[in-house]
Amino acid sequence: MKSLLSVFFLCLISFYGKSQSLEVWGSAGAKYKLNKKIQFSGSFSSRFRDLKAKTIFPQLTVKYKIVKWANVSVDYRYVAKRENNGNYIGANRINMNAKFNYKIDRFALGFRMRYQMSSEKGSSSSYNSDFDKALRFKPAISYDIKKSIFTPTMSLECFYNPGAGVLGQRIDKMRYTLGTDLELDGPHSIGIFTRIDHKIYTSNPIKFIIGLNYELSLNKIINSNKKKGDL
Repeated sequence: MKSLLSVFFLCLISFYGKSQSLEVWGSAGAKYKLNKKIQFSGSFSSRFRDLKAKTIFPQLTVKYKIVKWANVSVDYRYVAKRENNGNYIGANRINMNAKFNYKIDRFALGFRMRYQMSSEKGSSSSYNSDFDKALRFKPAISYDIKKSIFTPTMSLECFYNPGAGVLGQRIDKMRYTLGTDLELDGPHSIGIFTRIDHKIYTSNPIKFIIGLNYELSLNKIINSNKKKGDL
């Protein structure tokens, strides 16, 4: 795992030297598990560039576990993206996801497939993988370090444009991510990551991203209050 992380980190450094912009991403949310199969979650995310909110979106998710190693989910987002003139363009976006997991000792392997569709394309007639239809494929690997709160993760994701025409039926963008999850006591969970976003067919293709995610487990809060009530 150390060798894989080292190679992946060197690749990120190489891309960082070629990046044209820096963004900071953050999200905060909560989840509630209704039963063994169904989970609801919600979050609010913002993405900053040059000290300005470039993209903001709330998201609601319903997830259903088919078997221990596979689940499907549906996300709804209202995405507001800031244009160069300062105006924000809004779009309703739906993500349909299928995710598969497999554990080997302290390793966890994952693969997510996503089909996204949006109600609007924005002000440009060119293809935008954040606003338009896309097929996305994301393999990932993580390692649970023994006697540590850190679980390093790395992933890559490709965005495929399924549309017809000159810009369609090809991979439009790649994302490379290196980060770690923090195993905290109680209902809180935090993830920190660095990411390279590489648009293949544009004049300014590479941006470097630093991100922080926070999630609150409502079930753990409810169970904790029940235990206190039983004392």
